[in-house]
Amino acid sequence: MNAVNPPEVSVIRSVTVISPGADFSNLYESLIDQLGMSPQFLEELNPPKLLIDMKHVKFVGSAFLGRMVFVHKTLSARDAGRVAMCGLNSFCRAALSVSRLDTVLEVFPAVEDGVAAFEA
Repeated sequence: MNAVNPPEVSVIRSVTVISPGADFSNLYESLIDQLGMSPQFLEELNPPKLLIDMKHVKFVGSAFLGRMVFVHKTLSARDAGRVAMCGLNSFCRAALSVSRLDTVLEVFPAVEDGVAAFEA
């Protein structure tokens, strides 16, 4: 397996933003753990506000969708916990729709929109 550059993690006005780069263009099971959304990371996230910028992601598999269910359950169980995604292409949007995750996860066009919604 080739080395993968880790996703960029930043904090914008109290919202943690994970931005997977081009190495994550196809989010297969083998890359899920490298996204950095481990149980420990989620428990230590303070405040528990997470936005995932998917602008470089072209494909998501079922393992990623399953991880998003876990992330949602973990963060929503915490006071003011929230998770959202942004920058989804049409395939990733369709995957969320087919899995019905679009009914529990918030989706925004861009990072700025997600951060603004978290502040509202």
